Amino acid sequence: MRGTALIGCGGMASHYRGVYAHYPHAPFQLVVDVNAEVAQSVASELGVARWSTDWCEALADDIEVADISTPNHFHEEQAVALLNAGKHVIIQKPLAPSVAACHTIVKAARRSGKSAGVYLSDLEDPAVWDLRAMVLKGHFGRVTGTRARYAHRGGLTASPSAWRGSAKKTGGGSFIQLAIHHTNLASWLLGEEIVSVMGYAKNLMCENIGGDDTSACVAEFAGGAIGVFESAWNAEGTCFQLYGSEGSVTIHGTEGARIEGKVGKPFVGHTLQTDSAGHFVREAVGGNTLRGSGGKFDQHVAFLECVRQGKPPHVPVEVGRTDVAVCKAVTRSAETGRRVTISEILEEAL
Repeated sequence: MRGTALIGCGGMASHYRGVYAHYPHAPFQLVVDVNAEVAQSVASELGVARWSTDWCEALADDIEVADISTPNHFHEEQAVALLNAGKHVIIQKPLAPSVAACHTIVKAARRSGKSAGVYLSDLEDPAVWDLRAMVLKGHFGRVTGTRARYAHRGGLTASPSAWRGSAKKTGGGSFIQLAIHHTNLASWLLGEEIVSVMGYAKNLMCENIGGDDTSACVAEFAGGAIGVFESAWNAEGTCFQLYGSEGSVTIHGTEGARIEGKVGKPFVGHTLQTDSAGHFVREAVGGNTLRGSGGKFDQHVAFLECVRQGKPPHVPVEVGRTDVAVCKAVTRSAETGRRVTISEILEEAL
């Protein structure tokens, strides 16, 4: 493989940028950040040959894979240009602020024949891969429901001038920035898409930001299961629950959090193992030990390996487009007071 480039190396990228320096099958050629001091410092820290404040430097011939870790509203322009130049791209969630922009990226990926994926940090946790195996092998019986909340107080102190304070630049508010993790995770665990939602969205406390600071929806999955998803930028409290006819599980936080559950038959996985009564517990390991680990479940390494082996990415951009469509359906439902199908939102952008 030729080299890799990281576009946007501060913020969340600070947790995983080091994986590119240690990946053995492609040299880390370029780091880009709008802040020249950050770009230069990261290049020096990781031994990267080049740094720049101009993302177009990633169009160079010695770059094969580009990681787009920039604010949401830059994703479309950058991804399309890089794909058109024959680069593989992995993009921070959400894929783009609008479904139309997501569709443009999907079309560019298909036209180029290059790999294009979305980074979602939940998949860094080996325990969720165990849970997926348990779901698909019937350990929970028939899954009938999920309940999830993703929340923190970041909206209370967000600067109105920062990109995260702009509904246009982010694509909305707390739901598209936070709950999208859980709607994606639930669909991935079940192997089913969300087909419709009834939503509520308000800005109760964060007049400094655009979009919602409190949202909730009831979602219908293709197989009939019902999900309840909440988000908030004005209060703490994150958890994820899944219920089936023969078991249930609770994740007490984000990736790396404590997990406890019970199923109807024995299971031994990467990190989860049932006792004689079907109970299983994984104590918290902390998300910072998983992000940028460089191990088997590191999603940036996994993307590079998919490129190297000619395999599809774990989260292709088509899934990222559907994730954004779910968020837009919640917003429309909140505005209109009616049930909104995901196909309705997607068809408008196609």
